[in-house]
Amino acid sequence: MGYPTNLTFGIATVPQQQPLGLYPLPDPFHTSANSGLDVYTYSNDFTDLGNVASRVITGTSSTFALTDGIGGYGLLTPGGTTTATTCYRYAASFQLTAGQDFWYLNRIKASAVTGNQVVQFGLIKSSGGTSSTTDSLLFVKAAGSTSLNLVSTVGSTATTLVTGITTMANDTFIDVGFYFNGADLLVYSSDALVARVTAPTIGASGTTLTNALMTTMFGITPVATETLTIDYEFSAMETTR
Repeated sequence: MGYPTNLTFGIATVPQQQPLGLYPLPDPFHTSANSGLDVYTYSNDFTDLGNVASRVITGTSSTFALTDGIGGYGLLTPGGTTTATTCYRYAASFQLTAGQDFWYLNRIKASAVTGNQVVQFGLIKSSGGTSSTTDSLLFVKAAGSTSLNLVSTVGSTATTLVTGITTMANDTFIDVGFYFNGADLLVYSSDALVARVTAPTIGASGTTLTNALMTTMFGITPVATETLTIDYEFSAMETTR
């Protein structure tokens, strides 16, 4: 690690005439470059579970709990063989909007992936604590494959946007994400750009990306006793409010 830059007076990210203009830390909600455009951010490093009621766990007897690991880990454990299990945020608070930036990152691993396990994580439609498979943008490892793909679902119609983002291995972390710059969707693996989806359309149905309200999720369908370990997840979006 090199030497840090010592900003002893702090750093402000909005003009002085604004309420937080002399606040010595970045404004957590606004970007001054775009008047009226805010940044909404959710991140979790799983050093604690926070408000347990903010999450929904599906799958009979399935659990999500903290587990040992440097930097904090969460562990999703299916309740039984072949029990499809997901963990998602209760409230839908994210939306893909043309002309507005969106960021997503996740570092995650499954204890085994070389069989018919299904692993998926990303964003999925949710309402009142109930998720829906009709609309989503998910990284998916399908049964019988170790390749990770990015799959968009709109109105129950699935489209594979990017194939072969990375290859998953048993009990091995992957670090993937995407950045939507308001026009194009850029997909990354271990900080390297691996694909660019040019100008995907966004709408309620019949389009490449959904405009449904979504929440973050991760899940696994095991073939035996496989588990899913998550190191961190990060989602952020520009929004007007």
